[in-house]
Amino acid sequence: MALKVREILGFPELDGVRVLVAAGLDRPVRWVHTWPEVLPWLHGGELLLTTAYSWPQDPAEQRRIVSDLARTGVVAILFRAGGAFFPSTPTAVVEEARSLGLAVLEADHEVSFVDLTETINRAIIRSHFESLEQSERIHRELTEAALEAGAVADIASRLETLLGRPALVVDTRGQLLAGDAQLFAKLCEDPAFSPTAPQDGPVGEYALLARPVRTGVGVAAHLVLVSHATAPFRDVDVRAADHAALVIGLHLLRQQAVADAEARVRSTFVEAVLQGRLGEDPALRERAQLLGFDLHAPYVIALAVLLDPDGRASARPLVSTEEFRRRHRLAEAVDSALRGLRLSAFTALQLNQVVVLLPAEPPGRRLRDLVDALYALLRAQVPDLAVGLAVGRPRIQADQLPHSLHEAQAVLSVVRSPGVFWYEDALVLRILHSCHDRAALEALHQSTLGRLRAASKALEETARALVNHGFVQRAAARALGIHWNTLRYRVSQMEERLGDSLDNPDLRLRLHLAVLWETLDR
Repeated sequence: MALKVREILGFPELDGVRVLVAAGLDRPVRWVHTWPEVLPWLHGGELLLTTAYSWPQDPAEQRRIVSDLARTGVVAILFRAGGAFFPSTPTAVVEEARSLGLAVLEADHEVSFVDLTETINRAIIRSHFESLEQSERIHRELTEAALEAGAVADIASRLETLLGRPALVVDTRGQLLAGDAQLFAKLCEDPAFSPTAPQDGPVGEYALLARPVRTGVGVAAHLVLVSHATAPFRDVDVRAADHAALVIGLHLLRQQAVADAEARVRSTFVEAVLQGRLGEDPALRERAQLLGFDLHAPYVIALAVLLDPDGRASARPLVSTEEFRRRHRLAEAVDSALRGLRLSAFTALQLNQVVVLLPAEPPGRRLRDLVDALYALLRAQVPDLAVGLAVGRPRIQADQLPHSLHEAQAVLSVVRSPGVFWYEDALVLRILHSCHDRAALEALHQSTLGRLRAASKALEETARALVNHGFVQRAAARALGIHWNTLRYRVSQMEERLGDSLDNPDLRLRLHLAVLWETLDR
């Protein structure tokens, strides 16, 4: 810990030293220098000793020198008065130093600058050595804590014990990961405190020392040391905070690696369930049971998917880093929501979706309430993302769960906005999905959309827009980005090709079924 000017005044060698300007007595002293010819060599933090030799007599020049010294970072000036140059410290020096907040001391002529310099510099070196020794001990104990810790709270608690200061760990969403919850809540009440991006500085009666916790190239959390404003941070606090932030980052990376490994194991068995292979592989069944999967309990498949800008859900591969990042956020939100409800569920990633293997007990209305609660928690985690949740029908036997998956995938075709969508509620979809006369469905498609496509791609797109907007022509025109008159012309062309009026409910139904079947068939 650096010595302060006030502490140095307590040395026996400084008996008889008077304080002329008390401002800045709590500044740390890095070294001792003597006048003259010091300005080129100053780096800040110096206690400057001078007999005023070569100081100018002009008060204006004296003020300029004091101003230059303050600007270079000198923390205090000690004059040995009564010599041949000045009988006392010049008044201009005292006045200028007071205006700049620079401490000025005055010593009798008996004070030895040689003894004083040796004593203070020896004390500074000893203080630095003790600080480094303490930092090394803290470094060693924090490293041991990282190896032994089961949670971030263990490292934060060890840091608090070592420094005697509260330590908080806050994630980038502003959620407290470790530390005193009451203190954190009190800080959050102050508008000067940002829980998502804490900064060094005062917050009410406290002072904060904040360091980012990095995992790779990104910031995963922030470490915040808290002190009362009257107890400023020491060098050892700064070094300990830097090392603790690194240790916490490594701990989070280790936890992430463990979680990823567990997720891969879970994903392997979930994929086996979704492909209907669980019954074929005894080793997979054993692994599934060890992970908590009940081979005799009902489960249901739910698909969480990020919606396209138009509100639709389309199963497709990810094509950019941003899409991978958004799916990762969605998967984390799903896992967090499942933990919040204490559900023993399993997840896997497919294309742009998160597949959830969800226990289907209790059935009926209570299952729907549970899924609604899951969706509400999920949306709360990612309020900036448009998310849909498609749910198939429950199955009791594991080898029947692929059917629940196919049903959930089919439901995606009717998603038009965020929300929960159940296969059981999509009656028309269920009829098409269960229809075994594929030739009849293909003939229906060919006699409607196929005929329009053969005439013009624009007519096919117009038919699809009309179906998706309930045959409200103005809404379809807006979706297509065309003038209403253009749409009316296309409608007349469609009616001519199909040989019927779009006012006919039968034609509307056939178009609707064709669009829906086209989605399912893909």
